[in-house]
Amino acid sequence: MARIAPFRGVRYVCSELKPCVAPPYDVIAPPEREQLRQFPYNIIHLTLPDSYEQAAWLWREWQNKGILQADPLPAMYLLEQVFTHPATGETLRRLALVCLMALEEYEAGVVLPHENTQARAKEDRLNLLRATRANLEPIYGLVEGNLFPVLESLAGDTTKVAEVEYTDGLHRLRRIDDAVALRELTQQVSGARVWIADGHHRYETCLQYRRERRAAEGNPSELQPYDWVMIALTPLEDPGVVILPTHRVVPQASERVLNLLPEYLAQWFDMQPCAALEVVRLLQSGRPRRGFAAVMRDGQAFVACLKEGIARETLVPGEHSATYRQLDVTLLQSLVLEPIFGITPHHLERAEGIRYTRDEAEAIRWVLRGEAAVAFLLNPPHVQEVREVALAGEKMPPKSTYFYPKLLSGLLMRALSF
Repeated sequence: MARIAPFRGVRYVCSELKPCVAPPYDVIAPPEREQLRQFPYNIIHLTLPDSYEQAAWLWREWQNKGILQADPLPAMYLLEQVFTHPATGETLRRLALVCLMALEEYEAGVVLPHENTQARAKEDRLNLLRATRANLEPIYGLVEGNLFPVLESLAGDTTKVAEVEYTDGLHRLRRIDDAVALRELTQQVSGARVWIADGHHRYETCLQYRRERRAAEGNPSELQPYDWVMIALTPLEDPGVVILPTHRVVPQASERVLNLLPEYLAQWFDMQPCAALEVVRLLQSGRPRRGFAAVMRDGQAFVACLKEGIARETLVPGEHSATYRQLDVTLLQSLVLEPIFGITPHHLERAEGIRYTRDEAEAIRWVLRGEAAVAFLLNPPHVQEVREVALAGEKMPPKSTYFYPKLLSGLLMRALSF
């Protein structure tokens, strides 16, 4: 099963860390990117460079200047994130073990994906990896095996090496270099499987890079540095694991379609009309029933909850698991977005004919201001559902999960040269 190992983490050596860190490369909007680029040593110059050659040069130059420095001995790292839940206001804490994990092809059943990837995005990350020969950002995964109590016990007994307060909360990094603790962590994870939460493109990029290097080097018998990837592993049972929904907004639709939509949905759903500003509260209070909410441009709004006794296999076509069929996002896609608005999974992956937002208020504003025809609001999937869909060998519809908070880029990096 999963094989993990310590490594010499590369970290910033500076008095103030905040100007150096950034969100992951794939969640940074253009305005934020330009703002972060004003800081000369921000990680974004490596993760979203002007060119791959520039990233490689900066990666070497910053180490030569001592701006980045590798820890002297291999270690694992404990990442602690303290944050406020955006929906409930509750203060939560999430732990993750940052380590190396041996790369495994998906077919081995050790590392399990839950999202599809796009060739263009993978080519970009592959070119960056070829140039820098570094893991500049960790993959994020969920791991089984009751690791949480072990991480809890280490939280107060390890050396803090970095801490920064960012917009989404506190990020604290501790180094674990005790031989006994490292051995215990390795054994704890050795029989476990890992679910990729964030970083599917980067993981598959590392797989491709490993294939290239092994082919070029005659497939060496021993594991090489490129056979490993830097990953942050959060236990599945960690109470701080939060998934946020990504809401769907349809920019254009005819009045006829919008007028017929409530009657059409009433075949399968109990419909509860409401004011637009009440729709989020009613949707959240309706769980665990399956369904979604909608706000239309005439101000009409409703919550649709799946009727009792409806056979989900009649609603979601194709060969799918029971868990996949009951996802709110699957019901919306199969019953509404594709048959009514012509929005296929292809369109979802490329954001064609649809807009996304994690902000319910923003989605509603777009509609009420006339900038969109209808907003569909969703509850997030459960962690267990993500796990079960991946175990069934399936991929969730695009934009089904948003794990919060994201891992902060720049806290820890890893060179493949040692």
